[in-house]
Amino acid sequence: MLSDVIGLSEQQFIGFLLAFLRIAAVLSIAPVLGSSSVPVRVRVFLALLLTVAVLPLLRTGHQLERLSLLQMWPLAMKEVAIGLFLGFNAKFIFESFQFAGRLISTQMGLGVANLIDPDNGQPVTPIGNIYSMMAIVFFLTLNGHHMIIAALYKSFEVVPVYSLSLIKDAAKSKMLMMFNQLFVTGIKLAAPTMATLFLIETCMALMARIVPRMNIFFIGLPVRLGVGLLIIIASLPIFYTFFTTTLAGWQQDMSGIVNYF
Repeated sequence: MLSDVIGLSEQQFIGFLLAFLRIAAVLSIAPVLGSSSVPVRVRVFLALLLTVAVLPLLRTGHQLERLSLLQMWPLAMKEVAIGLFLGFNAKFIFESFQFAGRLISTQMGLGVANLIDPDNGQPVTPIGNIYSMMAIVFFLTLNGHHMIIAALYKSFEVVPVYSLSLIKDAAKSKMLMMFNQLFVTGIKLAAPTMATLFLIETCMALMARIVPRMNIFFIGLPVRLGVGLLIIIASLPIFYTFFTTTLAGWQQDMSGIVNYF
């Protein structure tokens, strides 16, 4: 009956629904694709389109025949968990640049000023917003969204929709390592600006000791802003190289995580 209406067998239709849950979970949180600026209808349509694209290659297996609703719940929860797991890992690369921008903004005296991040719609610091927009542009230029789709497709090869295997401890450990790398990457990116601003702060402290009557606060704030912006502008050519290296390492980590399922 079902095959006469939509041209799919019962197990193919169940496999379609399970695959849709995994893809929709990834697109709900992945960078750029899961941005709050992308309408929900567009994300749902894209998830349906990707599900239709991978449907001929899905290994549904006979295990999906005549499953009750109660028996489908574990499979559905597993698909959502895998999708969120992949989406969170893809999000780490953007969070590292946000972290670097937050460090620089705080050091420049812009920690209180907040803007809206175009990727997730949350308040961020001005430098973090600049880094986020640059990361979005470079991410799309370097086909980072294709890497997410490739990792998603590979996950269907490693973990079929009918499998009840959960995320292994090795994959969780790899995710924790990527989470630690988030802070390392952010500190590396912010290090030149922070080191320069630290030297400026040291010079200002010496001037305050030498000339006590000088209002060092009104002098130091514009100096920190000016020097910080100059260092950021001077380091923009390095930003692309740094992002390319980070994205390549992230792609290897994503492939490793999928293989750990």
